[in-house]
Amino acid sequence: MGLILADEHMLDHYKDFINEREWVTITSFGVVDNQSPVRPTTHAFKIRFAVDTVVILTSPVPAILHYRLASFSSIIDDEIDTSVLVDLVGAIYDVGELINTRLKQNHVDYLTLTFKISDNENRVLECLATKKEALDFDHNYRRYGGGVIVVVLGWWKIDRYFDGPKNVRVCTAGPISTVFPDPDIPKSNQIHEM
Repeated sequence: MGLILADEHMLDHYKDFINEREWVTITSFGVVDNQSPVRPTTHAFKIRFAVDTVVILTSPVPAILHYRLASFSSIIDDEIDTSVLVDLVGAIYDVGELINTRLKQNHVDYLTLTFKISDNENRVLECLATKKEALDFDHNYRRYGGGVIVVVLGWWKIDRYFDGPKNVRVCTAGPISTVFPDPDIPKSNQIHEM
């Protein structure tokens, strides 16, 4: 992952530990909204170094050119740590209407949208997008033409609302949750061939 040291907070302390083209491990940091009026990237979030942040040189790690995809069976069989966001590839369909769950019609915090996603073995998971992510999903899905679309859901949360395999859904986890339509990966091609 590329790192740009541009924030003035704690920069003087850490700039001596991080040199161009070196690999480092960074621990004990925060992740906050990237709301600065002037910023070096368009990323929605940034790392915030703290007094106890540790920066250590490490060996280079080869780039992973694919998503770390969770299998539908591991989600259904409760083998996934629900505290970790997942990437999931499948065909989305049965996309519902954008619903406002409160009387305040002009507030995105109360928007929800449901849809289904299936894998190449016809296993199906219910999905729920909320707030601004529901609005964005609806807009992009309709603009993309609707119907069945193969996607990767990137950084989504597994929600087990009761015990049992049928009581699981995949949900947005705030602005980090992303939808990548028509990914160029082998698993996507298998789903397209169904």
